[in-house]
Amino acid sequence: MAVRNVGKRMLWAKWSLCAAFFSAMAVSAGLWTNGRAFPTIAVYPWVPDLPPALCAFLAIALVASILAVAFHPSPGLWALAPPIIGCAMALFDVSRMQPWFFQYGLMFVALALVRWDEPNSPRSRAAWAICGSVVIGVYFWSGLQKANAIFADQVFPWLLHPLGEGLVARLQPFWPVAPLVETSVAILLLLPRTRAWGLGLAITMHAIVLLALGPFGQNYDSIVWPWNFWITVLAVILFARNPAGILRLAWSEPLGKAIVVLVGVMPALNFVGLWDGFLSASFYSGKLRDGWIYLTAEGVRHLPRAYVDGNKGLAQETTNRYRLDILLWSMSNMNAPPYGEPRFYPGIVRRLEQAGVPAQDMTLVVQDPASLTSSKRSVSTMPTR
Repeated sequence: MAVRNVGKRMLWAKWSLCAAFFSAMAVSAGLWTNGRAFPTIAVYPWVPDLPPALCAFLAIALVASILAVAFHPSPGLWALAPPIIGCAMALFDVSRMQPWFFQYGLMFVALALVRWDEPNSPRSRAAWAICGSVVIGVYFWSGLQKANAIFADQVFPWLLHPLGEGLVARLQPFWPVAPLVETSVAILLLLPRTRAWGLGLAITMHAIVLLALGPFGQNYDSIVWPWNFWITVLAVILFARNPAGILRLAWSEPLGKAIVVLVGVMPALNFVGLWDGFLSASFYSGKLRDGWIYLTAEGVRHLPRAYVDGNKGLAQETTNRYRLDILLWSMSNMNAPPYGEPRFYPGIVRRLEQAGVPAQDMTLVVQDPASLTSSKRSVSTMPTR
């Protein structure tokens, strides 16, 4: 069946996508500068530092490109500007490749296919379907990622903590409902006859998550607040009262094939360690691998003042042992998590060395891969070179 009101839907989708991207950048403003305390870590060690003036220029250009796409009646290939500029900035700091940035970037690429003067053309319909496939992929893999013992024993009870310990204890055995609901949303949205159920389930789920993480709950990780709101809005725009198929339309364009593979197939490789968690909707699953740096008292004395002031991740454990929690440091400084892959953390050690901290006064420890059946997670000392 034909997609109804494609032009109007894509117009609202464009505005919502731009608002989502802009609000996420505003909440994590420190992520898009290199004058912050938390170090920038390039994708490759040989990539040079981005000069502050050039970083500021690219950040302004990124915001301007989002606004241009929002207000231009027919942005065309200009819709590629935000993901291109954003990816260029991520080359110099891989933490900018946040899960929401990856999702929004792919949807902006899809917008470049829209023929705004012919909203019912095959390309415009394919663009709509590609955006829908991205949303479905996020729900599907985010749900499957949570089907593990760490989510069951640690993440799920933590999310329920505002309800009180007694109620948490009674509800914890029902943890499979969370991954089941999220994966079900993807399946229900994929099938035209069940989309109304999928949207109802999605709206309910995101409302609960916002209550759990928002100011009336954990008051934590405000970067995910706008994401939970805007992905719900986008889902309603793309799927409400829409009987058209998704995969067939998305697959009709070469670009659509590539994006469907990226969001529908590649995340499966994360389960065998061959695809990154940030690109696999692995947020709040308990599977991302955190890292810590243990420093001696002498090492802490060499830390630049900017690395110490306001650093909630730095804590003294013994007289001559300090622990630097990289996740807490990143969250307190950028309001965004670091890129949770083992290869990221040696870059932090190298940055500390460049700042004057002796290598012998630092030890890097990273979590081992998560187990599907055990919530006990070991750690290993990693080489920093």
